[in-house]
Amino acid sequence: MTAKQKYIYVRGKKIYVSNEIYKAYKKQLNHEAYLKRLDKKYGVFHFGEYHSNISDVVDKNIDIEKIIETKMRIEDLYRALEKLNDEERSVIKSIYFNEKTLVELAKQNHTNPMKISRTRDKILKKLRQLLDK
Repeated sequence: MTAKQKYIYVRGKKIYVSNEIYKAYKKQLNHEAYLKRLDKKYGVFHFGEYHSNISDVVDKNIDIEKIIETKMRIEDLYRALEKLNDEERSVIKSIYFNEKTLVELAKQNHTNPMKISRTRDKILKKLRQLLDK
């Protein structure tokens, strides 16, 4: 073997290889190192490298119970909205879903904002009662 001959390690053994094989091997190693740098840069973790319990992956900042409770309250709210008459539902939809101001709604209904405000308050009180049942 000459001093310039290339070798690689396979399962801990030194194996002499041709220049072409050595270049292909090094090219592959460099490519793998490049991909690992990209993974590290972008925070990519592979499950095969993660030797831990799945519960360690859970985001402790997310309160699942609170999310479920909120979704259930939203469903209750939509059921309560269905129990309103068309005029009441229209006022709530305009203010809270279409984000109209009391002034805009008053102009649309040819009335004053104070009347719209009182109507809104009565509807919200009714909704609270429906939700408390």
